[in-house]
Amino acid sequence: MKNQESDKLVYISERSFWHFILAAPLYYFTISMSLKMFDLYYTGRIMNGLKFTVAVFFMFVCAAGLTFTKKVYTNSAIKNVRFNFTLFNIPLCKDILFKEIQYVSVYKNHSDRDFEVQIWLSETKKKSVSVHLNSQSAFNLGLKIANGLEVNLLDATERGNFKWIEKENL
Repeated sequence: MKNQESDKLVYISERSFWHFILAAPLYYFTISMSLKMFDLYYTGRIMNGLKFTVAVFFMFVCAAGLTFTKKVYTNSAIKNVRFNFTLFNIPLCKDILFKEIQYVSVYKNHSDRDFEVQIWLSETKKKSVSVHLNSQSAFNLGLKIANGLEVNLLDATERGNFKWIEKENL
């Protein structure tokens, strides 16, 4: 991305210490099971090796889910937001970029009872960028993105009663 030097970091996901405590045995078993998996392939027991491969993949995904980091960068000059996912500073995927953001909203999904942070690319086109279990964490992320982009934040948590959030009141 050409404008990475003008991007501003507005959010870093925080992991609790207990996430790392839960992930430590998963990483340990992933490494030990990987060694066993390579031994099974080397000795010609391919079917058992495939079973271990599935188990190693599952354990690694569970451990990575507990320890990955999400970073959000904004560029207010061109109204872009970029999401970066890393695992111990190793990129997990290509950065996700949204261009020309109109505004940000926090929406309550009444069927799932969770809160979604959505970015609006136009009056009818929106993308859900994050899901939260409580409104406080959703508003925290939504406000940080809106402030970084210098756009408005819409409170869409009550059905039929949408209102713009005054940034000075938060």
